[in-house]
Order: sequence, then structure tokens, then C-alpha cells
Amino acid sequence: MMKFLPFVFAFAGMAMLLSCATQVAPGGGPEDKLPPRVAAVYPAPNTTNHPNELYVKLEFDEWINASVPRSAVSISPPIDKKMKFEVSGKTLVLTSRAELDTGTTYTVTFAGGIKDLHGNMLATPFQVVFSTGAKIDSLKLAGRVLVHDSLVRKKAYPSIGLFLMGSERESRHYLDKYRDTATHALDTLPMLAKEPPLYLTRTDSVGNFVLSGLRPGRYRVVAFLDANGNQKIEASSELVGVWTGDLSLDSTTADTLWVPLADQDTTMLELSTLTQPGASVIEATFTRPVYFDSAFTDTSNCKLVAPDKSELYPSYVYLGATSNKPRFYFSQKPKPETSYKFICAKARDSLFRPLDTLHNELDWEWQEMKGDTMPPSISRTAMLGKAKTAFPDDSLVFAYDKPVLDSLNETYYVSINKDTAQVQVKRIDPIRYLVLNEKPWPTDVTVDFLQGYQDTTLAAADSNGVRDTVVELKYRRLLRFETVSKLKLAMLRGKIPGAKSGAKVRLYSIDAKTYSYAVCGTDGSFAFNDIVEGNYFIDYYYAEEGKLTPDAGSLFPFRHGKPWRAPNDTIKVKNGENVLNDLVATPLPALP
Repeated sequence: MMKFLPFVFAFAGMAMLLSCATQVAPGGGPEDKLPPRVAAVYPAPNTTNHPNELYVKLEFDEWINASVPRSAVSISPPIDKKMKFEVSGKTLVLTSRAELDTGTTYTVTFAGGIKDLHGNMLATPFQVVFSTGAKIDSLKLAGRVLVHDSLVRKKAYPSIGLFLMGSERESRHYLDKYRDTATHALDTLPMLAKEPPLYLTRTDSVGNFVLSGLRPGRYRVVAFLDANGNQKIEASSELVGVWTGDLSLDSTTADTLWVPLADQDTTMLELSTLTQPGASVIEATFTRPVYFDSAFTDTSNCKLVAPDKSELYPSYVYLGATSNKPRFYFSQKPKPETSYKFICAKARDSLFRPLDTLHNELDWEWQEMKGDTMPPSISRTAMLGKAKTAFPDDSLVFAYDKPVLDSLNETYYVSINKDTAQVQVKRIDPIRYLVLNEKPWPTDVTVDFLQGYQDTTLAAADSNGVRDTVVELKYRRLLRFETVSKLKLAMLRGKIPGAKSGAKVRLYSIDAKTYSYAVCGTDGSFAFNDIVEGNYFIDYYYAEEGKLTPDAGSLFPFRHGKPWRAPNDTIKVKNGENVLNDLVATPLPALP
């Protein structure tokens, strides 16, 4: 091991920072909510002629957690042996038994998995750039990766990688293990699902990143969520996005890289388990939620096959009211204690991945359920809207626990400010009904949705002692909900620079955690007419045909993604009409 040289302070004015820092393990006092900061570093930034050993030492302004996850530190170019972390108080030492390549610029990135003793994570990735040769590769690239809200909550931020292309791959030792075992040839195109990228860094919490110490060359650009920290893409379990084209990097490159992420798992859908929630019903679970289209709900698509090869088809196919899984109702009951095969011919998920025909059937022994004799009852009532409160045009839907085979005996009512009126309902599937409200929901009110039923009682006896039978209409409340305040109704309009007709604009409500979508006109203009005031994220992009989300390309088969852009700002929408350009601090990035 090389002898450790003195630290180089990482920032001007560090003495002032250190004077405010936690110098010993915290033992009380006010709660620490500040992230740890790098106070000193070895080797010094942009050191040249560094020995061919990996030795990086950071000193922070406070004690850090001794547990450093593998995903918190990356090195570019990759090395052929594992990295080792040692933490002592404020100090983190990174070493490896790997021999570094001569004449190579290395970038070590320390990211958010490094925490202080209070769990505060490093705010932005910190990079140490040095060279084992006489010069530093000095090219840089900046950009942004789409960070989903779910990743922000988990504090799991994506990586961005440059995969080397062309004949230069031959000189890179880390790629030797990926040569053809027979010919020893190395493909000029990167094997994205096998090899690590030549250059890698992590984004910050917003998705912004900077790649430093780069050499001119041709690269394939891919962002991915490196959940296990192995610096490789695992498409079956990690979100992945491919940039819009291959990158030819030189000193004139001025591109900013924008990359969305998407599920790239290409495994097919499989039938997983079966249950029997009712006397005439089977519920099926697939490995992913099924896209409930007309092909799947066709009553000839799934069937029960008896031992004698006779077939039973369901009378109804629908989603369970509370489970949201496919259910199959059989009017002709199967024979009890008989083993059937349940088979589905077609199914796909929301990303159009089809059902694997080798895993599309399961054995099921039909159970006699004599106790299941109750008539259908309402199990769920809900507003279908984009906010916590109901908008004027939101739909009210209720669902029964089993198919309703006859016409409804009950009547339904809406009560607003003690004014109760009957409403009509429309059947939309075997268990669900839509309330047909003649007028939009008024703002600023509380609404009770009621089920009416006839209650029979005996009246008080008359003078002769006779008690008449009285039929009285009574109500059972199914749902109470608030409608949006008129003072919170808002509209948002704008124009996306560079956008062509059909580009999508997506608005994410931070408060309600719901998405709204709009489509750009020929001049890039868009409008959201029914939203509520609050804080939002907005992005815009070209989507794959038939889908709402950004097109992040594909690994298998390989396909580049489509342009995606988003302002850094959280936009604050107020009551009334809002214009997007007035809500952001900097000009909107143009959509190519």
C-alpha cells in the first residue's frame, strides 16, 4: 500500500465550514438535518501520474455511517477487482487490489448511499478525478435522468453510463472477459446486459448529473437504476432508459443528455395462482397485472377443462371489486371435488408483453361452497377522479361482490345540503355501475351517495286496536365525499418549445400523487382545464404509440428512445388560469 499523502482541502473557505461541523460523534443537542460535506480529499483534484493503485481518501465535516453500500461508490473506467471501504469517524478510505491501467483518467463517484450518523445522505454526488498518465481527459457531459417519485421516496437515484463503441474496445482490458470464447473476437457494439459502462456516474435527487474525465469516442448512452450496485444493467429487475441516439463525443460536443427510465423486463406474462372466492367464481393471479382489453375479457378466452376433456366457459369476466384481479363467473357450476385445468389463451400486460403459452394453465380442484347463498352486495364505492376532492365531471362508481344476474331492486340517491334526489345508474360490467348524474357536481359541498330500500313496519294501533303495515323508504349511506372548492379550481396552459403535434405533456400532483395528461397541438400548445391548485412536476415527451409514458427505448430488441424534457422547477399552480412560462424560473428546455 502506498504511503498516504496529506489531504487537499476540497473547497475554498473550508476553515469556516469546519468551524461549524460536528467534530465528534453526536451525543445530543438539536437534531442534525444537514447532509455530510466533503472537507478534504486525496488525491488532489485532477492529479496526474498517480500510481497504478486505487487509494482514495475523503474526510467529511462530521462522522459518517460505517456501513457504505456498494451502490454508493463507482469508478470509471471499471476495474477488475472489488473495491473495499474503510470508515473511521469522519474518514472514508477506498482501496482495491486491482491494478489501474497506465495512462488512464479515472473518475471515482461518491453518491447518496453515504450517510451521516443521523441518516442524512450526501446531497449531491462527489467526484474525484485523477490520471495514471501525464494528462487528464478533460471532456464533460451534463444532463438529466427521469427520477420517478417512487425513487425519490426510496432515495434510490439512477446511474448514467457511456458504453464504448467501435474498434477502441479492443484496447480495454476490462472487456477481455466478454470476448468470444472460440475466436477471441470482441464485438464492436457493447453488450449492454453483460458488460459495465466505460464511464459511469450517479444522478442527484432531481436527476441531474455530470460525467467528467471523458475521452473522445463513440458511445451508447444508457441510464439505469443500479439497485444492487454491481455497475451493470439488469433489465429484469431495474428501470432502464436508452438515449435518443449514439453519441460521438469530442471537444465540440454541446449535447445535454436527457434520458427517461422505463421497465425493460422482456419476460412474458405467466399465470401464477388461482383462488375460489365464491361458489361460482375463480380468481386468477398473473405475474403482472393483466391489461383488461376485449381480447382478454372474451368469454371464450379462458376455460376449465375437465378430466373427460369437456370444456366449461365463464359467463362473465371482470375485475374483482377490491382485489382488482381477473375473475371468472361460471353460470354452469363445475362438478365439486373434480380436478380441472384452467387455461387462458391470450393475455398481455400494460407494456404489451404477451402471455407465455408454456405457463398459461393451472390445475384446480373445484370446491363446493354451500354457504355462499347470499345475494350480491355492494363491496366498494368510489369516485374516479384525479384529486382527493371530487371535480365537477368526476365519475361515481359502485361495485358488487359478485355479478348481478337480475335487474337491480334497490334505488339510489344523491343528497346535497339535505336535498335528496334519485339518480339513475348504468351497468358498465358484470359487477360495476356508473351513477348517471344529470348535472356536474357543484363545488364546495358535501355529497352523500345513498342506497334506498323498502322497510316494512307496523303503524301505531288505531282506536279499534288495528295496526296497519307501513312500507317506508329508508336510506343506507354508501359514500360521503367533498367536492373541490371553487377557490381551488385551476387551469394551466402553455406552449412547449420545439414540440410537434402529438407530443404529450404530463402533470404530476405532488399532493394527490396522480397524473394528468394533455396532448400538444401543431404549435406545441397544450391546456389542463380541470386541475386543483397545488404543487406539480411537469414533463413533456414523445410516447410510443398506444402508451402514455415517455419512450425510453428498448434493450431487446435494441431501440433508441425518444426525446423527453422537464424543467427543474416544481411549479406552483394557483386558483384560476396559469401560464407555464410564468411559473418557471428559467426558460423551458426545447423538445427536439
